[in-house]
Amino acid sequence: MPTSERTRAGIPLSVKLIAATLVVVVVGVTASTYFARRAITELATAHVKDRSDEGRRAIAREADLLAEKVAATEAYALGNNSSAEVQPLLDAVMKDDRASGDDRLEWLMVSDASGQVVAKTAGAPVDRIAELDKLVPGTQAGVVHAQLAPSEFLYRAPIMTGASQVGTLRMAVSTRRLDDRLTAALANADDQAAAARAKLWLVAGVLLTIGIVLALLFGLSIARPLRALTAQAGRIASGDLRQRVAEDRRDEIGVLARNFNAMAQSLSELLVHREEKASLEREMSLARSVQQSMLPPPDLVEHGVLKVIGHCAPAAACGGDWWTFRKLSGGKMLLVVGDATGHGVHSAMIAGTARGAVEALAEVDERLLTPGQVLKAIDSAIRNVGDHHVMMTAFAASFDSATGELVYANAGQNFPYVMRMGPDRTLEDATIIAASGNPLGDRHSAMDVRHGQTRMHPGDLFVCFTDGLVERQNKTGKLFGDRRLRGALHGSIVDTDGDALARLRDKVLAVSERFAEGVQAEDDITFVLCQFDPPATGQVARVEAAS
Repeated sequence: MPTSERTRAGIPLSVKLIAATLVVVVVGVTASTYFARRAITELATAHVKDRSDEGRRAIAREADLLAEKVAATEAYALGNNSSAEVQPLLDAVMKDDRASGDDRLEWLMVSDASGQVVAKTAGAPVDRIAELDKLVPGTQAGVVHAQLAPSEFLYRAPIMTGASQVGTLRMAVSTRRLDDRLTAALANADDQAAAARAKLWLVAGVLLTIGIVLALLFGLSIARPLRALTAQAGRIASGDLRQRVAEDRRDEIGVLARNFNAMAQSLSELLVHREEKASLEREMSLARSVQQSMLPPPDLVEHGVLKVIGHCAPAAACGGDWWTFRKLSGGKMLLVVGDATGHGVHSAMIAGTARGAVEALAEVDERLLTPGQVLKAIDSAIRNVGDHHVMMTAFAASFDSATGELVYANAGQNFPYVMRMGPDRTLEDATIIAASGNPLGDRHSAMDVRHGQTRMHPGDLFVCFTDGLVERQNKTGKLFGDRRLRGALHGSIVDTDGDALARLRDKVLAVSERFAEGVQAEDDITFVLCQFDPPATGQVARVEAAS
């Protein structure tokens, strides 16, 4: 192959494989490291958040209990109008909170039933009572609270003596100490996550290095055999099918090498078979051309008042069906239709032999071309031809254009029939020519041919066909049959113009094709029409007088 026509190689496959492997390793390690780091950070953050929520709920429960406890303690003092005892109680509560180290209480404030502040601790916003009460309106149902700032909450509890409210406790609670501890815990979690991320990156680097080394080793290990396979593919493309590649590897590349060698061997054998097939196809094409040239032309042929037209289509390249006619003196005509068993080259050769027998008989003496003598000549010609036992059904008929007389002989062929023509040139009832007989060429029995004669009336149509037409199958396996064939003919108008019989023939074939629904014919199809069509005067009278 010239260099300009060769396909130029691009990046070697081994390089692409190494690069792809490296990309996969890098992406895989990077992605796993990223998601692991993200997971550690999210876990630490979620843990701190859970602790924060849990701490705030605990503080809220303790604040509710403390508010209820202080309100219950102050109720005795306010109920007995001992306002002087209220302040020491508040100071004691603040002192206990500071001693515990929680520092949760910001301030405490107690007012009497009239709203007058009777005791408070440092920082209590006495001047903001109205503003605070808007956040937590007074209620006798129990402790209520609201958030004043991100880390500060206001609690309000009624001070009850029996069913009477004698005062109100207001208390500010701070979560700053909890928030500070959580902030420190979060910072510690970030430090731990950073340490974990560093370890992950270290492990990722080690894995990445190992992956790169393995990818390089793996790519280099397959680059050499791939180059050998590429060279072998180039030799095959250039037509050199003798070279082989090493098959010593036991992996997929070894299997590929063996397949390459097997492919080269198969291609070599295929080329030989292809040449043989091409030669055989040329011979088959020539045989088909010769066989088709032996058949009458597809156009209408007229001989006096006789008109004949036919169709012959083999199911394979060559077929065993054939038909022919001979114009005889005195306005007579011989028609012969034959069907050798099977189809293909052998059947076509038998059909050619049978037609040759008819032609040879005609060359000897036209008077020998009677239906019986024609079938006898065919039987003698094919009886001992070849090793394969091929028989032939055949029908021969002699038409007399002067009288309409039809003399026939049948050797196992499908019964033909005569379609009567009505006054308006419409085909009417069919008369079956029931003459049977045995197929010709049977080496084990004597020839048995049935003879007969009938008379055709003006306009009558003789219909002859092989079994390939009536045994045509559709998708469901049903046969076309004689009934459908006669139905396609019945009621058809056969005008006097030259194309009437051609249209009728094409109509029957089209009906058959529609019935088959695209299923290919399994047997050869032959279909012949012959019409006795004298003029309306003169000869009609002579024919009727002869009748």
